[in-house]
Amino acid sequence: MTSKISRYARLRELISELTQEAAAGLPDRKARAALREARQASDEVDRLVQQLDPITRPQHVFYPSDPRITGLFVAMALVAQETLALGSLKVFYGSGVYALYYRGDFSPYGPICRTEHPIYIGKADPKDPQAGLPWDQGDKLFGRLKEHRSSIAKAKNLRVDDFRCRHLVVQSGFQNAAEGYLRSFFNPLWNGLGIGKHGDFASTRQNKKSVWDTLHPGRTWAGPSPEGKSEAEILSNVEAHFIAHHIYRSVNEIVDQFYLQLKQK
Repeated sequence: MTSKISRYARLRELISELTQEAAAGLPDRKARAALREARQASDEVDRLVQQLDPITRPQHVFYPSDPRITGLFVAMALVAQETLALGSLKVFYGSGVYALYYRGDFSPYGPICRTEHPIYIGKADPKDPQAGLPWDQGDKLFGRLKEHRSSIAKAKNLRVDDFRCRHLVVQSGFQNAAEGYLRSFFNPLWNGLGIGKHGDFASTRQNKKSVWDTLHPGRTWAGPSPEGKSEAEILSNVEAHFIAHHIYRSVNEIVDQFYLQLKQK
């Protein structure tokens, strides 16, 4: 026992010496090398502590402040809402998250048509990051949905009446975690395709067309811009996307998956 105690005492002395050395400053290359070794040693010490501790550590700990957990619960709340016709929305206060769903007959979107799988996930930040009450957040969430409604209405091969949405006003700051979780969970097709792209400036109009403007032409400012990808290439990518990602067809299926992600193994 004495020899073991002395070994641990020597270990503490060595850590103290290394700490003083680090505080005194090391050249960049030596500092990076020391950091790698310190991290490896830290992992090894932690494993040793676990072996010595007679009480088992929990494999999972529920942290409500974890952005992923926050995002999951906001996602559950969003999915619990009824879908609404995108074209029927009237102005309302609040910022938060939303999802768009397709119910039309544009054949490339057939795999998700009339399912509970969103074609787009988005968020709206409050006009004031410190805003608490919805009327202090402004009408930002409605504004984002209105922008999408306008882009869809201008598309020559889409109809606003074929879209429904869910939206949820959330406490300022929580919209970021919620959007991140929802996008990771659903992998919506339209995220990143350019539906939210604006053409307000000449420099923007000189860019290549977004995937959205090639597949769903109609926004006049995008007309003169050269195509970034051909329509055939885009349609091939759309088909590959639906093959690569699971499609959620019912709310119950989504809720079951949320439950599994919460369950500790």
